[in-house]
Amino acid sequence: MKKLIINCDDYGWDAPATQAILELGAAGQVSSTTVMANFASAAELRALARLASPTLSVGLHLTLNAGQPLSAASQVPSLVNAEGQFYPSSQLWQRFLQGKVRRTELHLEVAAQLAHLAAAGLALTHADSHQHLHQYPLLGPALLRILADLGVPRVRRLTAAGRLDGRGLVLQAFAKTSQGALGPFRTPQALITTFSTEAASAAAFQRGVAAAFQPGVRVAEFMSHPGLSERPGSPLMRVPEYEFWRSGEARELLRELGGELVSYAAI
Repeated sequence: MKKLIINCDDYGWDAPATQAILELGAAGQVSSTTVMANFASAAELRALARLASPTLSVGLHLTLNAGQPLSAASQVPSLVNAEGQFYPSSQLWQRFLQGKVRRTELHLEVAAQLAHLAAAGLALTHADSHQHLHQYPLLGPALLRILADLGVPRVRRLTAAGRLDGRGLVLQAFAKTSQGALGPFRTPQALITTFSTEAASAAAFQRGVAAAFQPGVRVAEFMSHPGLSERPGSPLMRVPEYEFWRSGEARELLRELGGELVSYAAI
């Protein structure tokens, strides 16, 4: 039987996302989440630790491109601007390509984020990254080596299965450049990002899962960003995702497609 992980990104990003993920996890409608360690509050981490289980896996949503580092800014000066904030993705990537980012500082901050979640009682099963940094050309392999060195056993494999919009094609090209660095990890064979470009619906879910479950694909991941409200300036449609997962329709549709819901712990 095909296996599907439904992973909710951005735990801790804001209260509407965090509460939506907690509700969906408690109801058994999703099977995994990844935490923005530099955003989630202590109370939010405790709530997630109480909910985590073999059927609801928890991972790190590695964030090097939003907010402040968990390390002191003075310890990671090549990662932050004059205000002590991380650079946005494109700027971080350009700085890395120009040799302006110190790998020792990347290692320090990745370790700090993992340690912060472990200290909160979270047994992490995997990692992914905010805006797919871990599969950017050249930067991605550097981050993946750090994650492997720090003992992370599983990571998201970026494939953007079935996604033919401009950003989807760029992401597919990025993924090809970093495939070799995935060797140390266990990963799903496909990533479904259908809800990144259209409102969540039964038809979009079916189309995304069918596109991912090609011959040879045993485990696929459905990337989700649910929320109780929309985030200003974001193209993501968080409320429709939350409402779709909450309805429970996905689990029935998945059975009809010959699949079962699993967590990252299952791979």
